[in-house]
Amino acid sequence: MDDVIADLTKAYADEWLAHYQYWLTARWIRSLDADALRDMLIEQSNDELGHAEKIANRIIQLGGTPTMDPGKLLETSGCGYKQPPSDPTNLKQVIQDVLDAEACAIETYSKLAEKYRTTDLVTHEMFEDLLEDEVEDEEEWEKLAGIWK
Repeated sequence: MDDVIADLTKAYADEWLAHYQYWLTARWIRSLDADALRDMLIEQSNDELGHAEKIANRIIQLGGTPTMDPGKLLETSGCGYKQPPSDPTNLKQVIQDVLDAEACAIETYSKLAEKYRTTDLVTHEMFEDLLEDEVEDEEEWEKLAGIWK
């Protein structure tokens, strides 16, 4: 059980940090093309917050406690945090940072879904659902990256 809660806690931190990264970046970016990207970042931020909520609920169901100290999120995270680029007009970097974060989430959830396939079906299904969401998100951002060359 401790291993499950540890994996969930790491995923919880990743989702919170992704939420914050996207939310802050949406407010930071500036350029003629920033509005469309801003809307996508806000939507993505809300999705990641919803993922954090699902994970927190599972942690609590299993008798654990979600990370209460936001200062601990970065040290608990597996995917980390990328702050917005110093140049608020560097939208290519924003897109690449999102793609990097989504790729990390996909790799993490793939491994965790497989890890719990036969030992914890509820956690397995949750990670499968999160994986599906992250793959869809990555595909959207890859299309955008192709347009934004």
